Amino acid sequence: MAASPKSKTSAKKSAAKRDETVSPTPRSKSGAKPLADTKGRADADAYGEHATFPKGKRPSDKLSGAELVQIYRTMLLARRFEEHVIDQFREGNLPGFVHVAIGQEGIAAGVGHALPAGDIIASTHRAHAHIIARGSSVEALMAEMMGRITGVCQGKGGSMHLADMSQNVVGANGVVGSGVPMMTGVALAQKELETGNIAVAFYGDGATSQGNVHEGMNLAQIWELPVLFICENNRYAESTPSWQTVPVDDLTLRGAAHGMKTYAVDGNDVLAMYDTTYVAAEYARSGKGPVYIVAETQRLSGHYVGDAEVYRPKGEAKAARAGDPIPAFRAELLKRKVKEADVKAVEAEVEETMERAVESALAADFPPAEDAMKHVYAEYPYPGPVLGAEARR
Repeated sequence: MAASPKSKTSAKKSAAKRDETVSPTPRSKSGAKPLADTKGRADADAYGEHATFPKGKRPSDKLSGAELVQIYRTMLLARRFEEHVIDQFREGNLPGFVHVAIGQEGIAAGVGHALPAGDIIASTHRAHAHIIARGSSVEALMAEMMGRITGVCQGKGGSMHLADMSQNVVGANGVVGSGVPMMTGVALAQKELETGNIAVAFYGDGATSQGNVHEGMNLAQIWELPVLFICENNRYAESTPSWQTVPVDDLTLRGAAHGMKTYAVDGNDVLAMYDTTYVAAEYARSGKGPVYIVAETQRLSGHYVGDAEVYRPKGEAKAARAGDPIPAFRAELLKRKVKEADVKAVEAEVEETMERAVESALAADFPPAEDAMKHVYAEYPYPGPVLGAEARR
């Protein structure tokens, strides 16, 4: 049946409102400065409270050229890993759904390099970069993605349930926001055992409306637990823009509501992410309590591989690529007088590493059928590494 003139007008108004409101810039309804216009540093004057430092006193100022190149390597390795994952998924070599974090590598690398090996993390369904940044083998991760026995979970975890206890990675999780109560518990254990380690929970902006997230944050604040809650604000909960589900423009208010130490940071600037994580970790480790970090970023791909992204306004995805953190940091390295030959050498090494990872994963065996019921129930005494123990590098 043909639509009435009134319904056509309503549809046009709805489309216009969507295209006007869901822009490639954050907090567009309030007229705040867009992400692309910020200085790209932890003290950029765009969102709430930012970590600030005297000139020359940023934690990242102490990083050597070699260390900066390693951060770049982590970002690039995460990007190439996910690009290969997309290829293998389309070729039918990966089971299930796959969610990539292309465009968000600055957060993972900044956090991963700012934390010592003993700290413990939990991720989301978009976990690959977080785990790579903690030092997990991309060969074992790719094998896990393909369900092979040489994977980090012997082929039983797959993309959304990756875990690597040897690197103190409790794991990815398909349950939205579940890392918050989990890591609140892990942080309680670290406090009681006096390990000196902290816990870190990653989650997205959509999870900030979950009850379990606020319950975990509330307990962590009351008990002054050593935990970082890191919200990766890419402004979409799957296909739903945050303005439709979150009643505040500034997500740092979600942390402030619990009386929590709260930072906002440009997550596309890996060094700003490093600096903010470093000072937040010091605060939590000192016994002062948890820290809530909102890392502003943008997803350069769909919610899942194959997502047509029809919910994104025209031109948004293209505009988001201007903020791609990897070429931006490459340019920063050259500005800091890092030799381009060293950068190119890392780029070539990453390509070779990923080619080997895919080849070895495809050549590996699947778990035998008789192993199907293994690891269903906990073994006693527990044979694996203990959380908080020194990670193997």
